[in-house]
Amino acid sequence: MKAIVFDLDGTLLELSRPYETVLAKTFRAVEGTASEASVEGYSERFFELLGGCEPDPYRRAFDTVSENPAALAEALLEREIEATEPPAGADDQLAALAEEYRLGVLTNGVHSWQHEKLAAHNLAEYFDVVVTSYDAGAPKPSPEPFALLEERLPAEAYAMVGDADDDVEGARAAGWTAHRYNGEGFGNLPEALEW
Repeated sequence: MKAIVFDLDGTLLELSRPYETVLAKTFRAVEGTASEASVEGYSERFFELLGGCEPDPYRRAFDTVSENPAALAEALLEREIEATEPPAGADDQLAALAEEYRLGVLTNGVHSWQHEKLAAHNLAEYFDVVVTSYDAGAPKPSPEPFALLEERLPAEAYAMVGDADDDVEGARAAGWTAHRYNGEGFGNLPEALEW
């Protein structure tokens, strides 16, 4: 069978508000206030840690701007889940795709965190495998996540569906078909993919 592999953030789950707003709400919930410096400081440090697949990037990034890093990390996951939703019709569309293709998720992020978001939105059941950058030890567009996905989800051909350059460029470099997600759901994927 052929495999269709989805990015998570920005593709399977879309934010309903800017991420900075989610962060500010998290700071206010835990600390009662949210300064621009705290939001920016957290974001800068988090993406440094994430890009290097460093351990516990959420707590460690909050640790640079707060004395409540564990509480903030826990609150942020809750608020990310609240602020995201699958595209309209995703359940039916993914169920239909799963009848014809093997489905996977390939996402930059921490394994447990990304699984929590999939499970909270009842999407996990559609996917044969979830591979994160932390599983592979490198983020997209590096070749390692794509190679690990192939190892865990054998198929005759692969297509990546994602909203970012890292998704598209990494997939093409791996010899996959790449489709830039346009925010209009997944119902037209079989016709849109160029295998």
